[in-house]
Amino acid sequence: MIMTLLSTLIGVCAILALLLGLLPSLADNWPAAFLGGIRAHLAAAALLFSLSLLFLARSAWLALPLAASVMMCLWVWHLNERTSQSTIMAEEDRRRLKVIEFNILRTNRNGAEIARWLEEADADIIYTLESRPLADELSALSKVYPYRAGCGVLVSACDMMVMSKFPLDRAQFGSMGRLYHNRFLQAAISVNGTHLTIVAMHLAKPYFDVHQSKELRSAAARLKKIEGPIIVAGDFNSSLLSPDIQSFLMQTGLRSYWDEPRTWPVNAPALGLPIDHIFVRSPAYIERLDRIEDNMGSNHYGLEAEVSLPSLADSGISRPANSQ
Repeated sequence: MIMTLLSTLIGVCAILALLLGLLPSLADNWPAAFLGGIRAHLAAAALLFSLSLLFLARSAWLALPLAASVMMCLWVWHLNERTSQSTIMAEEDRRRLKVIEFNILRTNRNGAEIARWLEEADADIIYTLESRPLADELSALSKVYPYRAGCGVLVSACDMMVMSKFPLDRAQFGSMGRLYHNRFLQAAISVNGTHLTIVAMHLAKPYFDVHQSKELRSAAARLKKIEGPIIVAGDFNSSLLSPDIQSFLMQTGLRSYWDEPRTWPVNAPALGLPIDHIFVRSPAYIERLDRIEDNMGSNHYGLEAEVSLPSLADSGISRPANSQ
């Protein structure tokens, strides 16, 4: 009796995980977008429950949920694969940039510690979000990163900020939707003759109705007008398995690193989600992408990437779109 009840319960869980994992492919609404972001977890749960069910009941019919679970795992792998950058041959003459992305958390009390870490990191480009804890550290940071947008430059608010060792040309803030303002930042830099566009984004959470979907459509419309290589970084509040993120990447030609680190929640990173991203468009290429080991009081882990560019100016001119 107990084994029958346990088998029934596990079977229901397996079918539920399969149905929830299938929903993002069938519906176009915010619950589907949210579930799409956790498809890897749903696929793993479906596989685990299906294997347990087959072990307990030992019926040939129970191979069907297992087969469906395996198919879902393969589908998740396909979604990750199609948005990952293509492998390129190693080239010694490519210019390499160190890029950092970090959602600091606006109530973080460790601003001085984070600032010291950023100074010692010796990055080329730094994207920070919810940057208020760094407001009192900008003078010291500007000695290492003399070019800045945000936190008193272009906008008064200390929220989204980009710091760079390269001059930021035509830097401009914009809003992607009505829920939040100035969460889209775009600038152009030149690296050894290669023109590069850098973009910072901070999206609404996927369960705030359809706001995230609208923000992604707005951002995609701008990015499609830009020519040449791009580095986009920020807090997207969704994994790239979300159907909206998938559509955004396919429309813009942006691609991800093949193995994105999980950045949230910090208390359970092994079970977490990669919701902070660094995306590139060719010929920019992510050589390495790691999670920053210490969250330093934030509710996100940061990202550290090595992005390479052709040394010669043969990548085209990045032409920023007008801010809207």
